[in-house]
Amino acid sequence: MSMARAKARRLGGALLVAASGIGVLPSPVASQSAGRAWTVYVANTQSNSVTPINAATNTAGAPIPTGAEPIAVAITPDSGAAFAPTGGDDMVTPIALATNTPGTPISAGDGPSAIAITPNGATAYITNELSNNVTPIDVATHTAGTPFPTLESPTGIAITPDGTTAYVVGPSGVVPIALATNTAGALIPAGTEPNGLAVTPNGTTVYVADVGGAQVFPIDVATNTAGTPIHVGAAPLEIAITPDGGTAYVVNADSDDVTPIDIATNTPGPSIPVGDTPFDIAITPDGATAYVVNQISNNVTPINLATRTAGTPIPSDDPQGIAITPDQAPVARFLVTPAAAGSATTFDASASTVAFGTIASYAWNFGDGTTATTATAVTTHTYQTAGTYTVSVTETSSAGTSTTRVFTGQTVSRNGGPQAIADGTVVIPAATGGTTTTTSAGGGTTTPVTLPATGGGGANGTLVTMALVLLALGVALIARSRRHPA
Repeated sequence: MSMARAKARRLGGALLVAASGIGVLPSPVASQSAGRAWTVYVANTQSNSVTPINAATNTAGAPIPTGAEPIAVAITPDSGAAFAPTGGDDMVTPIALATNTPGTPISAGDGPSAIAITPNGATAYITNELSNNVTPIDVATHTAGTPFPTLESPTGIAITPDGTTAYVVGPSGVVPIALATNTAGALIPAGTEPNGLAVTPNGTTVYVADVGGAQVFPIDVATNTAGTPIHVGAAPLEIAITPDGGTAYVVNADSDDVTPIDIATNTPGPSIPVGDTPFDIAITPDGATAYVVNQISNNVTPINLATRTAGTPIPSDDPQGIAITPDQAPVARFLVTPAAAGSATTFDASASTVAFGTIASYAWNFGDGTTATTATAVTTHTYQTAGTYTVSVTETSSAGTSTTRVFTGQTVSRNGGPQAIADGTVVIPAATGGTTTTTSAGGGTTTPVTLPATGGGGANGTLVTMALVLLALGVALIARSRRHPA
């Protein structure tokens, strides 16, 4: 199908803390609480709906009704809501993703065509292709702000990872918008008909697809100048960049394929065949799979990015926009069961939780100059000297999400944050006396239970130890009965 027809279709219709017990620990596991799978959301223009696809099974769920002719979709950083511009009625449909239910439509401009949500999740920006402006929407209140002018017929928008600048693209070029004032900068030429765009995670480069020139232009964000074009397939429409910033993937509508571009060298690789008229693309937060919507073949093609091979298409209905729920940082918590200096202290982060996937790694700082990274939630460390130590654990999800946010233009990929770190103090007694403290940490809370330290050896030492354990269990049971009276 020709690009002219595809474009006409696009414009159709006007377009813890913690566990109780003393010294009793669960078996080591990767995570005490595994999360769910990501969801791929596809905007279906003809059926006036958005289809959720389970990324673990590649099965589609029940379509979510929207306004007329949804053309794009973007998701808030917390994975709580999606917003779909609907070109047939000049509205934006909000969707609560916990239940996949649509909310009250929000007014946009004439011919809404694309959407990006700021990295902090505060504002969604909608490009309006027929009214030549951009509408800001307050994500918390679902209210539209005053539209501000931009270039003629804007078709795409991408926001820098620092949230300060939006790049809006139209047939004449690309315009940077200072979001603090909503003012446009000088036009940046980018070929004969620039359309879609994406930003590298480090925020240094904007890649722009030039439909008419079968090429992609890299724009230096520091200077706002376009570099040497990169040749790709016929009629490139949209671009997605892997979370590690290593590769850009470009969908080519007229050659029915996807071109990978090595970002370090700006060189294209062999094309990957997909369906008829690929229109948009999104990449999973782990960087393992790309999903391509094919407008004319009415399906979505998953691509294994390790092998760059296409999988079995997933049926859809005139799909034109796509987004994937952002991965979330783990919520770190840990329990410490101290031992005397020279003996092994146990650290247990099994109470930590994660929204998607599992927790893949635990980076420990034991506060005595020693660090360790483990793949399981439970580990031990031996302190050589008695004292009080500040301990922390930094956790990373199986998709690579920890403290850092990853954003490439429209929807956050990895919503990292400080909740991935838990810290607390541990008191290590001398080998022959002092106190033993069981400490829970996470979310800024620390709950100590202080008991006499065990010491000595042989039969007497064993009896003392058993007596102390029984005493500790009695204390715990009394405390629990007070918290939970019969």
